[in-house]
Amino acid sequence: MMLRVVDGLHVETLGDGPDVVLVHGAFGWGRQTFAEQYALAEQACRLHVVDRRGYGASSAPDGVGWPVDVPDLVALLEELGGAHLVGHSYGGVDALLVAGDRPDLVRSLVVVEPPMYGVSEHPDVVELCRELDELAVLAPDMDGEQFFAGWADIVLGLHPRVVRFRINEWTDLDRIAADATRVEAMPLLPPVRWDGVLDVAGPRVVVSGGWPAEHRRAEQRPRGARAALSFQDTARVIAERLGVELVVFEESGHTLQLTDPQRFNALLLQTWSHA
Repeated sequence: MMLRVVDGLHVETLGDGPDVVLVHGAFGWGRQTFAEQYALAEQACRLHVVDRRGYGASSAPDGVGWPVDVPDLVALLEELGGAHLVGHSYGGVDALLVAGDRPDLVRSLVVVEPPMYGVSEHPDVVELCRELDELAVLAPDMDGEQFFAGWADIVLGLHPRVVRFRINEWTDLDRIAADATRVEAMPLLPPVRWDGVLDVAGPRVVVSGGWPAEHRRAEQRPRGARAALSFQDTARVIAERLGVELVVFEESGHTLQLTDPQRFNALLLQTWSHA
């Protein structure tokens, strides 16, 4: 295993074989998000697990979010001479932007529930976008805990007791991630070059969870059901734009790479072998 910092960007590299870059989402960092994928480095691939700017061990001299993530990731892919690209949540937004700008550097693309809600026309998702826009206006005057509480209600539909329990369990890295998410660029409708993504030579895969608990409790917890629908419908639209079938992990929610790692890792290996 090799830990390195490239111009303030923290990248953890391990294994040997074809290069794979893993990009985490909001309220997390590389090792936390992809804890169950490290075993793939033992199966003939070289993993590069990134901490996005402002998250984990990476510095953030020029801000956080996709406007700085994309140049960072392009530079890393150029250094590697291309790689398989995997993005979870906000990391999936970054991955789509990178693939659109530089399809020549992306050997295959896997994105898990990118929160580009602006692509969906479903009324519930449109309402969610409106609420996120309102939260973004208030965010500069909030601390990380306050922002997380608002975000968790809107995006995940979590009960306030669950939110408080999670905050009570936070580590220093969680607090760093919460503050980075508070100020990063919203991912609702970033300028993805879809024609560029379609030029990626290898497989393009869009993954979503089935969110069974949220759908079962739709009457008691409508916010949770709206959260599930929003991630799912957004993923559906993105899959349609890429001309691929949406892969659904029926028994998982948003962090399916952790809740169903065996199936997710098998999907990655299959994708890379077909590239």
